[in-house]
Amino acid sequence: MAVARTPRARATTDRSGPSSRSLLCVTQQAQGYPEPDGNYLGLQYAQPPGGHYPQQVATGHLRVNIQGSVMTSSFVPPTLLINNQVVRSSYGPNDYVLPAGQYHVSAYAQWMRRYGDAALDLVLQPGQAVEVFYAAPYNQFSSGSMGFTHQPRKGIGLLVGLLGCVMFFVLLMLVIGFMP
Repeated sequence: MAVARTPRARATTDRSGPSSRSLLCVTQQAQGYPEPDGNYLGLQYAQPPGGHYPQQVATGHLRVNIQGSVMTSSFVPPTLLINNQVVRSSYGPNDYVLPAGQYHVSAYAQWMRRYGDAALDLVLQPGQAVEVFYAAPYNQFSSGSMGFTHQPRKGIGLLVGLLGCVMFFVLLMLVIGFMP
């Protein structure tokens, strides 16, 4: 691969230090290292040393459904952990292709403090698809729910009781305020 050198490219390659990456350094890479777009030069069809190919790993499909939305739960989606490693997640279905084996799936919600912890242990067989559901609670004083079927959200009783008390005191103040 030939790269045309311009005075600007020469000026950027003369600097030393880890932060001085130029167009020339990025586009001319040794065989086997990824280009910025992720294309591996020469490694796609090259035979490994000794003629042995790596053994294929049997995988399974894990789908974790985080119930709720930004409008019904929280602006911050719950945090999802697989084997105590935080993974990217959002409301709705989250799909992960994992090697077959035993997994510990847990989730929690966060607002001012951590709440709604729920966990589930499962075994993922080769070629198997497992679907897990997580529901964060309505308030910070209840635990979350996780299982293999659609989960009910906990904490509705406390929320309704709190709102009922507020409505009672508002009505009481209105009645007392309008009485002569």
